[in-house]
Parts: sequence; structure tokens; C-alpha cells
Amino acid sequence: MLRLAILRHAEAAPIAEGGDPERSLTLAGRSMAERMGHYFCNSGLVPDLALVSPARRARETFDGLQRGSGQTLKADFVSALYNASIETLTSVVADVSHDVGFLLVIGHNPGLAEFAGAIAGKTDKVELAKMRERFSTPSLAVIDFDVASWPKAMAGDGHLETFLTRAMLAKLPAASQG
Repeated sequence: MLRLAILRHAEAAPIAEGGDPERSLTLAGRSMAERMGHYFCNSGLVPDLALVSPARRARETFDGLQRGSGQTLKADFVSALYNASIETLTSVVADVSHDVGFLLVIGHNPGLAEFAGAIAGKTDKVELAKMRERFSTPSLAVIDFDVASWPKAMAGDGHLETFLTRAMLAKLPAASQG
């Protein structure tokens, strides 16, 4: 079985001197990235590898996730993940080694929400539609696949195990935050 966690970056500032790739997280975004890390820790989510967009807001989300979870995760910063399409996301994930059983991808919408919906074919269509509409910053979709290779996982037969929005994360009790 394979598991894929798809995480949209946390809330970012609207303008950056270096353009869109240099937008940093807001204070609220930094806090939510760390809260997401607490959620990972308390839920036993320990990815074997993180593929992260090189955009500053995605890198800062990854850093906050690590701080909040207390984990040091192996990461590759993949330029193709910056504002990636479904096709690009599918290709990048399909190329992941079969040694990676739990993969985390941190990137951007609209690609991430569309990608999650496309590969979670064993999930109720109404549930998938709600997920696509509510994939706010920082939303998390965890999808399980009953296959042994990432190319096979990309066939679209995954099951949405968990979907967590910013609003849901904010409502978790402090005890669940680590």
C-alpha cells in the first residue's frame, strides 16, 4: 500500500518584491504551517520523502511543518511543482522510487486540488467535489492506494483517507496540537 499526502502551502502575503515565487508566509500562515506539523505528529504521519515546490511560501510551509511535527523530513525541491498542472503532478509522482511508501507533496492550487480529485477515484464523487472546492491554504488531502508502485497509483484508484482544511485545523483542540 502507498500513501500520498498532498499539502497546499499555508497563507502567503499577496505581494513580494521578487515576484510570485518570492511571496512569503504571513504570520497566520506560519502559525498554521506549524499547527499542520502538530497534526502530522499527533496523527502518526511520517512521510518517507517530501517533494516541495521551490516557491518561498511552499518552502516556508515545509519548514513550519517540520518545526511543528518535531520531524526532520527528507525533501527534494522540485521546480516542476511550481504552479504545476495535473499532468505535471502525475508525472512527478509517478517517477518516485518504489522504496518510498509515504510521499508528501507541497505545492499550489489549482493544480493540487484537481490532482487530488483525479487520483482519488475510489472516493464518493460528492466528497471529492467538496474537497476540490474547499482546498484552501493550508489544506491537506491524504490518499491511500492499494498498489505497490507510484506509476500504478497514478491510475486514479486511490481512496481519500483524510481531508483537512484550514478551518478544520484551527478548530482542533490545543491538546491535539502537540
